[in-house]
Amino acid sequence: MTTQPALNDLSDLADRVLPFEGVLNFRDLGGYPTEDGRRVKRGILFRAAELTGMTDKDKELFRSLGIKTIFDYRGAREAQAKPDPVLPGVTNIHQPAIAEEVPADMRDMVQSGHLAHMLSADFLTNMYLDMAFGNSSFKRLMETVANPDNLGLLHHCAGGRDRTGVGSAYILLALGVPRETIIEDYLISNRTLAPMNAAMKEQMAAYLSAEQTERMIAALELRRETMAALFSAIDERYGSAEAFLEREFGMDAEKRRRFQDCCLETA
Repeated sequence: MTTQPALNDLSDLADRVLPFEGVLNFRDLGGYPTEDGRRVKRGILFRAAELTGMTDKDKELFRSLGIKTIFDYRGAREAQAKPDPVLPGVTNIHQPAIAEEVPADMRDMVQSGHLAHMLSADFLTNMYLDMAFGNSSFKRLMETVANPDNLGLLHHCAGGRDRTGVGSAYILLALGVPRETIIEDYLISNRTLAPMNAAMKEQMAAYLSAEQTERMIAALELRRETMAALFSAIDERYGSAEAFLEREFGMDAEKRRRFQDCCLETA
């Protein structure tokens, strides 16, 4: 019988999760197999949580990765409260993925009613579906990654799980990665963000009852059904991932081929 690794044991992800000191969930999207038998190149596409906690050692590691572009999905208040580092030779793109501002700290979340809203059973699914279509942020993301001059590219939000999770799904779909693999990549954030979730639980305890806190932590868990609902919505609206990519992002068969030839290698 196969046992699941402990949440705080990331040894099986050592080739995917990078050892940053002050940044959580910093991951290489490379190495995944595609439906045509190739695989995504390592070292050109990355995802992460907020970057404001980067240490000097982290900045050295970041420079060694050859990243040219940072793409930030956060709202203006989030980005101002915890700004991205400005690094030599790196272009910073800021394009919010959701219209409403996400509260920057726990006090704001409570006062704004955001925490209560998150207790809804369908909160994450509805959030993803609200983001899914006609989103200028994801349109700009796909235009950016399709230009080889912008790679390596890192995209991120606050936790690197929801907005970044949808963006990663779109990138991997365009590269021909199977949906089940995309879902497995999405679920990794449950493990990489365990320290953030533990800190949030401690902060919530100051404002919520023990029962509410447990319900909130449970609501924050990423589930495969949430990403599967996004894929189902794509199929219902467009009939296929290919039609979705072409009509949402202008990625027709030729543009997808060029993107894949740039980002894939022989397995």
